Amino acid sequence: MKKLGLLFLASALSLGLAACGGGDEETTAPKQEQSTEASSTEGVEVYTITATNWDFKSDKELTIKKGTNVKINLVNKEGMHTISSKDLGIELGADKPAEFTADKTGTYELICSTVCGATEDHEAMKISLKIVD
Repeated sequence: MKKLGLLFLASALSLGLAACGGGDEETTAPKQEQSTEASSTEGVEVYTITATNWDFKSDKELTIKKGTNVKINLVNKEGMHTISSKDLGIELGADKPAEFTADKTGTYELICSTVCGATEDHEAMKISLKIVD
């Protein structure tokens, strides 16, 4: 019975470390473009957020004019992360960009919605998006 408990503990620990851990290798889908700055494509502002262990960085300040059509891509540089905002109704992952119209002014937190480490590290993993008039 002790061996089964140890096996279960080791498996859980391995899965927990794999969520945010791992090497420096890319964990994004193949052929996903990684832009270094936001660009406009057919009336859509495109942003790329890069996730590393317990941190998000955007290629450009996430201040968006109200009424703008937006596409946000996520690149997982370290670990496996997703982003969501209940207020904006968006969820995105490395293989699932978010597309929406910025129609509500305010400052919104985009949070990591995949448990990716110790609670305090995971809860600190967020980035702000501001929609202005």
